Amino acid sequence: MRLKSIKYKIVLSFLVASLIPYIASIFLVFKKGEEHIINNIIDQQYSQITFLKKTILRDFNSLHTELSFWSENQILNDILVDDIDKRIQKFLFSIKENKNIKGILFVTNASGMIISSTEKSLIGKNIPLNYLENYFSDIHYFEPLNKDILKLSVPVYSSFQNQKIGYLVLALYPEYFSQYTFSTRNSINSIYNRKNRLFIGSEIPVPKDIKDEGYFEFGNFLTIYKKIDDTYLRDWYILLQLNKESIFLPLKSMEIIFTVVALSGVGIILILSAVVASRLVKPVRLLTETADHISKTKDYSIRVSIESEDEIGILAKAFNNMLSEIQSALEKIKQENRERLRLFTKLIEIINKITSANSEIEVINIVTQELEGFLNIKKVEFTRERRSSGVNIPVNTESLKGFIHFDLKRDITSEEEQFLKSIGRMINLYIERLELLHKAQSASRAKSAFISNMSHELRTPLNSIIGFAQYLQMAETDEENIKAAKSIELAGRHLLDMINDILDFAKIEAGAVKVNKRSFPVKKLIDEISAMVQPLIQEKGLKLILPEITDTVINTDYRLLKQVLLNLLSNAVKFTEEGYIKIDIRKDNGKIYFSVIDTGIGISKENIGKLFKDFTQLENPLQKKYKGTGLGLAISKKYIELLGGEIYAYSEGEGKGTKFEFYIPLK
Repeated sequence: MRLKSIKYKIVLSFLVASLIPYIASIFLVFKKGEEHIINNIIDQQYSQITFLKKTILRDFNSLHTELSFWSENQILNDILVDDIDKRIQKFLFSIKENKNIKGILFVTNASGMIISSTEKSLIGKNIPLNYLENYFSDIHYFEPLNKDILKLSVPVYSSFQNQKIGYLVLALYPEYFSQYTFSTRNSINSIYNRKNRLFIGSEIPVPKDIKDEGYFEFGNFLTIYKKIDDTYLRDWYILLQLNKESIFLPLKSMEIIFTVVALSGVGIILILSAVVASRLVKPVRLLTETADHISKTKDYSIRVSIESEDEIGILAKAFNNMLSEIQSALEKIKQENRERLRLFTKLIEIINKITSANSEIEVINIVTQELEGFLNIKKVEFTRERRSSGVNIPVNTESLKGFIHFDLKRDITSEEEQFLKSIGRMINLYIERLELLHKAQSASRAKSAFISNMSHELRTPLNSIIGFAQYLQMAETDEENIKAAKSIELAGRHLLDMINDILDFAKIEAGAVKVNKRSFPVKKLIDEISAMVQPLIQEKGLKLILPEITDTVINTDYRLLKQVLLNLLSNAVKFTEEGYIKIDIRKDNGKIYFSVIDTGIGISKENIGKLFKDFTQLENPLQKKYKGTGLGLAISKKYIELLGGEIYAYSEGEGKGTKFEFYIPLK
């Protein structure tokens, strides 16, 4: 085909070589220009959105402040008397008119009955006190108005007795936020509540997984957003949608200019490259035909004849010289290849035998037997001492130490010596591999036997206990018995979880346990574990002291943290005969600290360092009657490290109680 001709390839090469830098520069200019424009627009709009966010929050805070101020007006003392409607009603309408409030103002008495309102249909209706006492409620459906509202409420106190006599409430319509929105030809601003998927202003397509701030593209629009996260307004967003065509209009004009210039350049390059290519094609074609003939006939005696003094002539002479060198070198290469193939085949056989060996001595025997006669080697043997002649390859592993000695028929080159050393390194590595394999197999068998026995011995009775507890919950009618059965089930399930954690011990060592973080209140965790250990606490007549700080929300793995606390509490109950067990919680510098303190048998100071070792129980006379696997604290320590924290133990000595403390990050 003509398209395969060197002439067309040269033309194409000139074209590509000339256009690629040009096209690449155009692409980079437009790409960087587009990125620069977008980044500038995003930065500018972020500033505008941030300012708008501050304005909204400032106005909303001011609205609540004014509501508190209005609640102190002496007119509201009329709540206490019978003739309450006129002055308060006039007062509420005056506020709404002066402040242009988009919503309803109403006043209730202390029992929650609406006694005055700018919406007369509300008068006489009762509002739950817990709804009024919560000073702010985000957007929700308000049944008395049959409408979605945001609610601000403040208590009203009498001016002479300082006694709560009612509530002043502002039921704010979502349209309140429309004052902060706008819509133009190329941009739209909206306020969006993600929880209720409510838009104030124009509706804009919004993905479900938006973050606190960022931007996304939809069709021909770029939308920039920022979350309003405040005491009052949560899960509200400010959205700003821009038309990308208006943003990139200047770039479109530049694209047209660059395209015209590029097309003109293509025409000029095609003409010039065609002229140059025609002058190069003829001698190159002759070289190509000669090379093609040689490749088909394998006749390297042919020579090309080109009588020119330029680079093509020099190339022809070099081509002829190359043919002469190839002709003489081919015979030598054939001979060397036969020898290399023989040596390579022999080496592969030796390596296969070494890799199939099952012991270190077998590896040495294969080497000493098979390498004799290989690469002019007279004799191979394993020695404890270095020999003065030949080549000595050290073997230095845990089970074997000595030298592989090669007695040679002749002096060898440095490359051959390096090759023998490489064989020696391979032997060392394979012997070390065998040693590690034997150790790993032994350890794996021991661990597998332990895990298998634990699984069989513990799962069967625990499943029976859990099943019986479930049966009792269905069969019993007495509330106390059902509650007790439920506690048994919870404790049994916890023990089953603990067995699973023990079975996962090998996974912990291998780094296969994954941390699944989620946010939850500490109170939920404390309530659950205290309910699970309460039967054991009551059975031993102990006292459980719970922490005061339980309203904190943390972000960590609930299951792992629960397992650690239950391990520590179970140990505390086990080793405490009288007194109390205390759970303490404190926060400090972005961390949360948990402490479990007991008045039990205590730990000697020399035994503190042994607590967190695998399968370890302390040699304490007071502990002989207590049995366990010795895994609880070791697993707890590994879990805490997975959660990004550390665990410590403290004790003043035997009989003086114990304190276990650990910390993890709050987030």
